[in-house]
Amino acid sequence: MNSLQAIKEAKLPANTPGRVRIEVSRNHDELGIDTPTIVGFQIIDNGIGLDDDNYDSFNTAYSSHKLSRGGKGLGRFTWLKAFGHAKIRSTFCDATGAHTREFIFDENYDDDDERGLPKKADQQQSGTSVELIGLKRPYRDQCPRTTEGLIQKLIEHFILVFMDSECPSISLIDLGQSHDLNAIFRDDYKSSASFHSFEIASHTFTLHGFRLPTSRATKHKLVYAADQRSVLSDRLADHLPNLSSRLEDENGTPFFYLGIIQGQYLTDHVNNNRTDFDFGDSEDAELELPLEAQQLIPRADIRNKAIPLVQDDLRDVISSINSLKLERIRKYVREEAPQYRILLKHADSFIDKLPPTPSRSDMEAALHRELYLRESELKKESTRIIREAGKITDYETYHKEFTDFLDRYNELGVSALAQYVQHRRIILDFLERAIKLPDDKKNYPLEKVVHHLVFPMQYTSDDIPSSEQNLWIIDERLTFHSFISSDKRNKAISVIEADDNQRGDIVIFDEKIIFSDERPDQGHPLNSIIVIEFKQPGRTKYNGDENPVLQAAKVINAIRSGKYKHKGRKIPIASAEIPAMVFVVADLTPRLRQILIDFNATPTPDQQGFYGYHANHKVYYEVMDYTKMLSDATKRNRIFFDKLNLVDNR
Repeated sequence: MNSLQAIKEAKLPANTPGRVRIEVSRNHDELGIDTPTIVGFQIIDNGIGLDDDNYDSFNTAYSSHKLSRGGKGLGRFTWLKAFGHAKIRSTFCDATGAHTREFIFDENYDDDDERGLPKKADQQQSGTSVELIGLKRPYRDQCPRTTEGLIQKLIEHFILVFMDSECPSISLIDLGQSHDLNAIFRDDYKSSASFHSFEIASHTFTLHGFRLPTSRATKHKLVYAADQRSVLSDRLADHLPNLSSRLEDENGTPFFYLGIIQGQYLTDHVNNNRTDFDFGDSEDAELELPLEAQQLIPRADIRNKAIPLVQDDLRDVISSINSLKLERIRKYVREEAPQYRILLKHADSFIDKLPPTPSRSDMEAALHRELYLRESELKKESTRIIREAGKITDYETYHKEFTDFLDRYNELGVSALAQYVQHRRIILDFLERAIKLPDDKKNYPLEKVVHHLVFPMQYTSDDIPSSEQNLWIIDERLTFHSFISSDKRNKAISVIEADDNQRGDIVIFDEKIIFSDERPDQGHPLNSIIVIEFKQPGRTKYNGDENPVLQAAKVINAIRSGKYKHKGRKIPIASAEIPAMVFVVADLTPRLRQILIDFNATPTPDQQGFYGYHANHKVYYEVMDYTKMLSDATKRNRIFFDKLNLVDNR
């Protein structure tokens, strides 16, 4: 920047263009490396030179000599922070002729050293050469290693200078090649530039947008600049997921976006080293800050104003990305997540939050969050509508608002139903695969697999949430119950106390839940009992006393007897003849069929099950084959699967 300012100050004649040449010094002693490490730079210009005024300013800390041009009077001290020393040779002209100063600037520099005194110059052309020697770590590691990287950094840092119509000729010499930075800026940057302005608290800011070729950039950035120089930047992908990778224009040419924000506010609030700004902290908004701090503009506020303008610059590209993204989301919802179907018509509100090629987990997270936000919003709105119901003055407006709320609330109900139906489809698919698996491939007995799917073994309904109970596989009515015990002996059930070891695979107690949601262990009489038995598939040996219906009836009679207690008190039974139902799931082998026929059980029309009523035990029963259980459950749910496009037509 010193060279650029020196050229402006020189007021060169029209036929003498300003020139800045930057020569890169590399460590050529490194062997086997195509691009040796950068160790220094030499900057040469044809500006005004270090005349007496500029030399005095050079020797004065916090000099105000260049204050009107954004100078802080500390630039040369940052040289020594990054480099070992600087070698300076400068020629200037005054009324007595041309003079040259030549000296070394390092930690031992003395402004009274005679080497800084001007000497008669051999040439009449003013100008300065500053050679920065001995690039230190970590700056050496952070410095771009390639020529392309250097070009990108230089143009980005001085991009507003390049936009100036009076910008001098700037070239970079590296590895024996000369690069015209003005031409590169004109061809690769300026041709796609856009301009916007916006205001915050009466302060005006501008945004210049550029589409950079991928050879010139590696990510999308929003740069905050002061005095025509970039100071710091934001990674745009952190705020616009669509910009997580390179973009392509309508011609298929890849590019990265660069936005430059500037304004007098930024110039006034840049720190002395031009590494940061005095931004207000939006996170401390609730704290009581000094008046001066309260007047600061948070960086987030500036960024949030600029982001929509960036989106506007890239509208055509983002629209194309979102179209492809929406197709991906539609496919995911159609095939795997129908509960989110209601969100598709609201895709504009969340599609920009997803990366260009979202994974399944990306889509699930975004859709789940969006559904949660809509649920939360509707809950708040329902509270408000109910609260305002007693203050109605304009019934038509209230009715319209209430109707709109119900429409949106019903959408969420459909979503929850869709998710539950999808759960049923998954359970039935798993059950089908388990049943069809050859016996020699089964690592777990089928009856235990089914048992666990219907209701986990060794648990009660106090332990398992309703979402993990799949009693509907056997009969939809079983979903409504007061208490369930799964594969526990009667004396092990916490609700009842007994000394016998009678056990049903699944025992369900019911009461008049239409009128009460309290349980039998809370003093309400039992009104019905259901026992479900799972028998080993392929079992061929049944003794005469191994009728599964009669085995279950013994469990029922033991409970009907009313001798069981809870915490020392008898559990009331509505009557000694409370209704009871037995479901048996088993392979209908010839032996089991014969037992059921002798039992006077009635075969189902499809011959895949039996049913009946045992008058002596007062028990209704149904015996079904594993395949029939799966088939019937699938038929009952098929209309739901069909409506949600979950039907498998295999």
